[in-house]
Amino acid sequence: MNVSELKKLLNAGEWKDIEFKEARTDVPKSAFETVSAFANTHGGRLVFGVAQRGHAYEITGVENPEKVQNDFLSVLHADAKINHDVEIVEQKLHIADKTVLVFQIAENQRTRKPVYLDGDIRRTFLRKGGGDYRAQMQDIERMLRDAAVDRWDGQPFERVSLKEALDASSLAWYRSRFHQANTGFDAKQPDRDFLYHWGFLVKDGRRFLPTKAAIMLFGSSLAVHQLIPRPTLDVQFLGYSTGDALPETRWIDRIVCEDNIIQAWEQLVSKYRFFMPKPFRDIDPVTLGRRDDPPGFRVFREAAVNLLIHQDYGDHSRKAVIKFFRNGIQFWNPGDVFGDDSRLWEPGEKEVRNPSIAMAMRRIAMCEQAGTGLRMMREAWRKLGHPAPQYKNDRAGKAFEFFIPELDKEVDMASDLVKAMFGGSPQAEAPVETQEAQVGTKLALSRHQVKILRKCQSDRTLVELMTVAERSDRTKFRHQVLNPLLDGGLIEMTIPSKPRSSRQKYRLTVKGRQMIAAGN
Repeated sequence: MNVSELKKLLNAGEWKDIEFKEARTDVPKSAFETVSAFANTHGGRLVFGVAQRGHAYEITGVENPEKVQNDFLSVLHADAKINHDVEIVEQKLHIADKTVLVFQIAENQRTRKPVYLDGDIRRTFLRKGGGDYRAQMQDIERMLRDAAVDRWDGQPFERVSLKEALDASSLAWYRSRFHQANTGFDAKQPDRDFLYHWGFLVKDGRRFLPTKAAIMLFGSSLAVHQLIPRPTLDVQFLGYSTGDALPETRWIDRIVCEDNIIQAWEQLVSKYRFFMPKPFRDIDPVTLGRRDDPPGFRVFREAAVNLLIHQDYGDHSRKAVIKFFRNGIQFWNPGDVFGDDSRLWEPGEKEVRNPSIAMAMRRIAMCEQAGTGLRMMREAWRKLGHPAPQYKNDRAGKAFEFFIPELDKEVDMASDLVKAMFGGSPQAEAPVETQEAQVGTKLALSRHQVKILRKCQSDRTLVELMTVAERSDRTKFRHQVLNPLLDGGLIEMTIPSKPRSSRQKYRLTVKGRQMIAAGN
């Protein structure tokens, strides 16, 4: 830092990477809280010799700079003050007849966090905006998880027996694509041998235990719910832009995925394919791209898969969310990105939170090779004529946000989606929307839901409707397909007093008949 840079910073005021202290004759105790906060977040500069006067900052100088500097550094190097060494580069600046001390404090590596004071982990601080804030216990727990040498996804899982732990269809889906992408491996190898070979099972004496990666990738519903008590993914289709005031109707359509990563991916693919324009219906079910892999699809696929494989699944208080805004797609993940923010766009392999899950998805070509995904998304989106995607790696909040702008201008990605959500004439098989005049809400129906409405012009059983919707899981069919039609008043039960009756059937309501008669 030079004098001119300091003057610019004085005009700008304190923010996440700069803190001013008067420290005229002594080191203020709050300086050590700033050291903890900077080391736990993005690093920053601590400046002694600057006082705050109202909303302005004034250079007052340090009267005995050698003493103040030595006192500060010697306390930091004492074993009792701070639990981890912190990299600090000191500098003196002379402005007129005054001396200012500048300490550049580096962010600590994840394995050397949290940085706390006086041997008390509760005295962990984070930098948020222009202030230092005491970390909450959940913030500290997130840092401790990230600091562990053994990654979360490689740890064994014992709550459910191996027989009950895995979903056969998800594992079959994965193995089918694995053997397509990796020739030379025995496709008839028993599942247990396959899982053990690739690190999804660990041996504990004479028994095999699934890893947490195995549960998250192809675990049964029981095992997934025992491992994480929150959804794997929440996908929301919103009818407004990021800068708009929140409307009364918060979302037009939504899917909440509470199963393993592969099932969450299949639900996302199903919903996303439904919204695609007709020329793009022939999408590869694995890569979510056409055979010629258009750039728009490739960008979305990479962002969505990154969200599924890099989130902090040990964080039980938050969930990953994909929001389709009118002006772009926002991907929000619990868990920040490891490593230096300045190198995120650069090529080269980087450390990841869930290495077993990430490698599993790369083996079936579901995402870019290590260290190339963000760079690919930026370059591919720019080539389409759009502004570069934006990211926010929030060290203090332990979260990562990625935003793909101008979705509405990218026909390859969202022509029918945008028309269905925001008006216009959708192409064939786009979602059907009905306007509820009394409450002012929209119902976005899937292709299968429309088929069910047409089928229900005469009374139909649950099994008949599941066949129409090409579904085999009754619970998911009720939750995702049937209940929205009942709640929307488009169909009704023939025996409403006994919802679980074996003679129960379903038929159109007056509202449903009006909708069909209108040509939907």
